[in-house]
Amino acid sequence: MTARRLDDPLRHVIIGVGAGILKWHRWALDLDTTQLVGVTDVNQKLGEERAAELGVPFIAGHQALLDATRPDVAVVLTPHPYHAPIAIDALNAHAHVLVEKPLAVRVSEADAMVEAAERNDRLLAVNYQQRARGDIRAIKTLVDAGELGTIQHIDMVAAWPRTKTYYAGGGWRGTWKGEGGGVLMNQAPHNLDLICHLFGLPARVFAWTRTILHDIETEDTVHAICEWPNGTLGSLHITTAEAGRPERFEIVGTSGMVQIVDGKLSRRRLSPDFAEIAKTSKEAIPELKADDVDLVPLEGGGDHLDIYRNLHDAILNGAPLICDGVSARQSLELANALILSSHVGRPVDLPLDRGEYDALFSRLSGGSNA
Repeated sequence: MTARRLDDPLRHVIIGVGAGILKWHRWALDLDTTQLVGVTDVNQKLGEERAAELGVPFIAGHQALLDATRPDVAVVLTPHPYHAPIAIDALNAHAHVLVEKPLAVRVSEADAMVEAAERNDRLLAVNYQQRARGDIRAIKTLVDAGELGTIQHIDMVAAWPRTKTYYAGGGWRGTWKGEGGGVLMNQAPHNLDLICHLFGLPARVFAWTRTILHDIETEDTVHAICEWPNGTLGSLHITTAEAGRPERFEIVGTSGMVQIVDGKLSRRRLSPDFAEIAKTSKEAIPELKADDVDLVPLEGGGDHLDIYRNLHDAILNGAPLICDGVSARQSLELANALILSSHVGRPVDLPLDRGEYDALFSRLSGGSNA
């Protein structure tokens, strides 16, 4: 095989081309920097149909695909339990990897993925495209600049209504072996990632996971409280068993607050900072001045194209990744910690004890960690 010229498009393969999420990845196939050279899927009939639609070869088996095509980028769209072994094989084949969320099922698997990327000097990117949303970028700029003062409380509420038809539509959904969890491993990863992206990993969590409505073996609801190393407190409630409530992400600091409610971004500013008022005011109950301030979203649609463009820029020009394996591992570690906390009925400290979670997962999944 001849070497790729520097101005040639990056050679891509898709592993798990039969996935429903493929429709969001198709947009990237039109980029000048993308050349799709092959696909595979365990469902050979569906995989061959998708290959014909895309005009590329279907090669049975991901290792055979990697060996035959020697891609620059391997895109992993398989169910969650297969992310880690397939991504590691692709990294060992010296391909850069883009994996769908969540990074893996267990944080110990994510550790192995990160190690493989570092050992092979390859990039491991994760499709947490919501980091690129204009409103999230604006909030991160605000938080990083200290404009909200000392962060005191973080609140996340998200309802992702699902039905019996949804869970019946894939035998892997809502199972420990097939999905690695319920709402925490399917719907909640984006929410958990935004929390970790903005504030890092909590130091301690106490969670309740419950199966309130759906006939599944994993959780359809999680309710939790979190504490960060600096004393910031947080709460989250994420569910597929409720409907009709707006999604809310609220961040409160000593200099004001910012929130996204049902997609609407708003900010309220306190002046002066309440920490200063609390220490110096002669009034027992002071009158506070709180002003609504415009907060304009920055550029960014928060879609899959943002992730692909960024990955290609990172490969070709050394740009930093929007979401790499190390930072993506945080939200998975948080999800694992929430599951562990609920099952052992006590707070769980982070970093997470990998062995303790692996032992729990082995029991929940019927003795298999893979």
